[in-house]
Amino acid sequence: MKLINKTSLIVSAISLTLASGLALAGTPGYLSMNDVQSEVEGKGANKTLEVEIKTNGAIPVDGKSGAFGYAVLTDNTNNVLVLVTHLPIDDSSYEHPTSGFHAHVLDLKEPTDACKSANFEVDLVNSAKNTAFDANYQWKVKDQKISVEKVPVTDLGDAGVETVVSFTLKPVLDANKKPINLCITVVDKA
Repeated sequence: MKLINKTSLIVSAISLTLASGLALAGTPGYLSMNDVQSEVEGKGANKTLEVEIKTNGAIPVDGKSGAFGYAVLTDNTNNVLVLVTHLPIDDSSYEHPTSGFHAHVLDLKEPTDACKSANFEVDLVNSAKNTAFDANYQWKVKDQKISVEKVPVTDLGDAGVETVVSFTLKPVLDANKKPINLCITVVDKA
């Protein structure tokens, strides 16, 4: 069982709310969400999650728009489902060759000094231990919509959807161009 510091979660939630409200003024349309639908289907160990996100602008699929994505927070900052692109970092066996989009289940943590201006940081150590880190979920992007389906709820700690956010990602790389920190800045939330 993971213990959660309630104070840090409250601070994170306040930061998330303030950051999303301030950032929307200059936000690209693809990071501004106008509708989010989520549904759990099935029963018991066969429950799956489907999520559809509609944005205010076409989602770039040329791989040239930088590192960004959409996150489904299901268990506070643990077991976060993300649809993300961050070329040229290659950390997925299922990355789309042009857009770079792929899915992960990650754990987040409070930002370290390397990510001090971010809302969250990817917990690289614990995320790598998750069997769903390099998952081959069925996702698709079309115009202003991105969706994922048939995500086993057990991969998400059997938790329900708490919130959905769009985000930008800033990697901090070592001398070998491998990420040592991944800084997450929330842009919008639904």
